[in-house]
Amino acid sequence: MSNIKNIISNHNKAQIGKTKHEEIKKKNCNCNRKHVCPMDGNCQDESIIYQAEVSTKDSKETYIGHCDTKFKLRYGNHVCSFNNERYRFSTELSKYVWSLKDRKVVYSIRWRKVMKAKSYTNISKKCNLCLWEKYFIICKPQMATLNKSSALISSCRHSKKFLLDK
Repeated sequence: MSNIKNIISNHNKAQIGKTKHEEIKKKNCNCNRKHVCPMDGNCQDESIIYQAEVSTKDSKETYIGHCDTKFKLRYGNHVCSFNNERYRFSTELSKYVWSLKDRKVVYSIRWRKVMKAKSYTNISKKCNLCLWEKYFIICKPQMATLNKSSALISSCRHSKKFLLDK
């Protein structure tokens, strides 16, 4: 019985190793104009913790977020929430940007990848993506001045993809 366990374990390790090599080969940026990529050429990264730094003439605020999908898709959702008033309350970042817009304050947003983390897996039963985001909100509050403590009590949404009933 332990022989079968070793065979399966070795097979799983080989499969995991293959995906790591495939990730390296992936193109990091598909922006038409590379010099305006929001993530400095890494907009195709997946499963990352990211930080948005909103700068005005008088202040600097930061927001920590995470995405299981490609960052560019998440970035597009953020931009949509900045431009469409019906999404103004979708995130703490969009609430802040809309408050700046309402006061006609000029702002700029700089995006950066904080770290890469694995999303929820059915094997480990934990989501490092959500855990690391919460870690940064609690232990590094200067990196997440816009995030609210209510983000800490939310459950992991990534585990839902493993449920049979959607």
